[in-house]
Amino acid sequence: MKRFLAAAGLSAVFATPGCTAAPAIPVPSPLAGTLFINEFMAANGSTIADPHGEYDDWVELHNAGDEDIRLGTMSLTDDLTVPMKWPFPDTVIPAGGYLLIWADGQPTQGKLHTTFRLNAERGEQLGLYDTDGDAIFLVDTLSFGPQRTDVSFGRLPDGGWRWQFLVHPTPGGPNSSGASSLRGRLFLNEFMASNRTIIADEHGEYDDWVEIHNAGYDPVGLGGLYLTDNLRDPTKWAFPDTAIPPGGFLLVWADGQPEQGPLHAGFSLNATTGEQLGLYQADSLHLLVVDTLTFGPQRTDTSYGRFPDAEPDWRFMPEPTPRGPNAGR
Repeated sequence: MKRFLAAAGLSAVFATPGCTAAPAIPVPSPLAGTLFINEFMAANGSTIADPHGEYDDWVELHNAGDEDIRLGTMSLTDDLTVPMKWPFPDTVIPAGGYLLIWADGQPTQGKLHTTFRLNAERGEQLGLYDTDGDAIFLVDTLSFGPQRTDVSFGRLPDGGWRWQFLVHPTPGGPNSSGASSLRGRLFLNEFMASNRTIIADEHGEYDDWVEIHNAGYDPVGLGGLYLTDNLRDPTKWAFPDTAIPPGGFLLVWADGQPEQGPLHAGFSLNATTGEQLGLYQADSLHLLVVDTLTFGPQRTDTSYGRFPDAEPDWRFMPEPTPRGPNAGR
C-alpha cells in the first residue's frame, strides 16, 4: 500500500498555474508513498558542512522505490501556499537512494542549494511537489515545530509514518534508531578506490582497500559489525571475528573476492563516480551507526582519509598510509 503524509488537516490551498477556478489542494502524485522528505536539520551547528565549508540547513529526500526517480519537474518549498518555490535541477535519485539539499538561501552556491532557509526557532513547513506543466501534484508535506541545534528530525524507519528527533543525524544515509557505543571510537579512517601500485594483498593483487581505526584505549572486537558501500544495504559484508588493538588500524580489501580470505569484502569501490561507505553495528532488533561517508570521484594511487586520524576533515593523500597514521601530505 502506498503511503504518504496526508494533506488532511493542512490549510494550504492554492490555484494551479493557468487555472481561474477556486484554489484546491493538489491531488497526490503517483510518487507519493515512494519519494519522501525523510530527514532535515534546521539548526546545523557542526553536523555536516556543505562543499563550501558552511554548516547550513539541509533536507534529505529518500527514494524508497525500485526505480530511479528524475526530479526535473519537481519543487521543494518551506511554504505550502507557494508549492513551486524552488524547482529542482535535472537530477536523479537512484532506487533506494538519498539526496541532500542545502536549504541555505544561497542558490548561487550550486544546483542543490535552495532559495530559502528553514526556521528552527518557531518551525514551519516543508513540501515536495510535482507538476506536468498544468497541474500541481502532492508528493509529500510536513509541518514541524521548533528544532534543536545539531539534532535532525526524521522518519524512522526510512519512509515510515513516524517522525522523531534524531540525536545522531544520518544525512545521506539510512535513519537509525541511534548510534552505536562505538561511534566516536571506531572510524572509517582512510580508503583507496583505485590501487595500482601502492599495496598488494596476500595474493599479490592491487585491490581497493578500506582502513578502520580504533581511536580508543581498549581493544574493539568486530563481531556483529558490518561494512558496506551502499548505505541502503548496511549489512552487506560482515566482519570476521577479529579485533583492533587500542590506537590500531585494520585493512579490509574491498575487492569483491570474499573467497580470498576473511578480510576480503564482498564488494569493490567505484573510483569513477564515487559512492558511499558505512560501518554499522547490528543485531536482530537494532541497526546502529558507527561511521558513514559519501565520497566523490577518486584518484589512482591516492588515498582519501581523515587528517588527523579520527578527525572530521577528509583530504586526498598522495602518500597513502594503509595500516598506519595518516600523514596528510
